[in-house]
Amino acid sequence: MPTKKARVAADSSAILKRCRSMLLAGWEDLRATRRAVLKTFDPDDIHDLRVASRRFRALVKLFEPWMPSKNAASMNKKVRKLTRTLGVLRNIDEAQLFFRRHSSTDSGPESLLCRDLPEMRGDEMKRVAKTLALFDQNGLERVVQKLAVSLEKERSADGDSISLPGYFSNISISLFQAIHALLPAAAFREARETRHSLRIAIKKWRYFLEIAGPALDFDCSSILGLLREYQSILGGMNDVAEFGRLCEKLTLSQHERGIVENILRAEDEILLEKFEELIRQKPLTYYFVA
Repeated sequence: MPTKKARVAADSSAILKRCRSMLLAGWEDLRATRRAVLKTFDPDDIHDLRVASRRFRALVKLFEPWMPSKNAASMNKKVRKLTRTLGVLRNIDEAQLFFRRHSSTDSGPESLLCRDLPEMRGDEMKRVAKTLALFDQNGLERVVQKLAVSLEKERSADGDSISLPGYFSNISISLFQAIHALLPAAAFREARETRHSLRIAIKKWRYFLEIAGPALDFDCSSILGLLREYQSILGGMNDVAEFGRLCEKLTLSQHERGIVENILRAEDEILLEKFEELIRQKPLTYYFVA
């Protein structure tokens, strides 16, 4: 973890300029990846759109003081719907990749599931396409541009002056406190809900730091790398649970279901061991420069 204090942006106007650039870039990324998904429904594009929508929501959440509350709530609701709409489709794609990796014979899980998952994907694509087509891009564009203009000012939408380094620092502390509260119990074998909550908390802090680092002009690459390690393992555990829920919707025989359950159980055990080792070797501690 970094120990030297990095250079902080000299003034609020420089910070706000960076924030404005990130907001506009995040919005353009969301728009571009949405167009890509509508064209091909490629699994990589679907993943990229989910990430772009989450990052944009993190930007909006962070810059909420500079926009009217009703606009912030409306934008967050619409973009969140976009994120959630893609969830099942993404899980189907990841499930197909996962079971292919774990298939070694004709009786393996790939041959058991390939007859149903592609059909499920086709149905889900139709639902997603409809939601993406109805996404209020033009309406949100106007709100984004208004927010971008607001970010040129050193006062909030309520006219209050804000110390930007202090504002970022307070948010960072709050986000880490959620992680700190969940970590002690997360390694217990039965603490699945705690690990699920921890995964979300880590993701929020990571997205925040990906914004705060460039905004305040400091290097947080080391902590971001560690957060990605945690997120990768916890995300894998969440995928195992999602794959199990997907398979419950399929018409598998008892024998087939047993094969699937054994594969998922073994994967979950491997990931839990990796998680326990990561906590021991690389414990998460607070880091922020402001």
